[in-house]
Amino acid sequence: MSTTVVPLVIAFLGIVGTLASALMTQRLAAKAKALELDRSARQRAEERRHETERASAEAVRSCYVGLNTASLDYQSELNHFWHALRTGRVTDDVRSRLDDARREHRARYSEAQMRIPDDVLDVVDGVHRRLNHIYGVLKRLDSEPPPHSEDDESLDEAHHQVMGLWEQLTEMRRTMRRSIGVAMDSP
Repeated sequence: MSTTVVPLVIAFLGIVGTLASALMTQRLAAKAKALELDRSARQRAEERRHETERASAEAVRSCYVGLNTASLDYQSELNHFWHALRTGRVTDDVRSRLDDARREHRARYSEAQMRIPDDVLDVVDGVHRRLNHIYGVLKRLDSEPPPHSEDDESLDEAHHQVMGLWEQLTEMRRTMRRSIGVAMDSP
């Protein structure tokens, strides 16, 4: 090789090396940027998933609180109505309060049917049916003239049923608490 060619080859290799180095640096930066964007997208997706789960859990918890409160109020009004029947002091206000408690419970129960897990809904269904059964008995006992007395339609039996609701309400509350992870099963 001649003395003029060697410097040209060296210069050419230097230029190619400089350009290749710039291209490699740019490619590596683009790859690092793409990895960072992908990591950010995954993190945002995970945060959205976590937020959705948290909102769903909060909605279920809120549903449980409303249903538990409405069930207790309904049971309380059934008991109050029973006392009014027993003493002969049933008024339109007492009837209205019972009907309002029933409507509120039905609204919370309807919401629960669309929101809560099936295993919890099974327990809630039992409470709902029992509350409404007692409501029917008490309303029939309040009617004029009183219906032909059946075994489960006396004031004493109605009171026994109202008081028996506490066990079902307690089991319902326990099941709801387990469902949201605030209570563990007892050994």
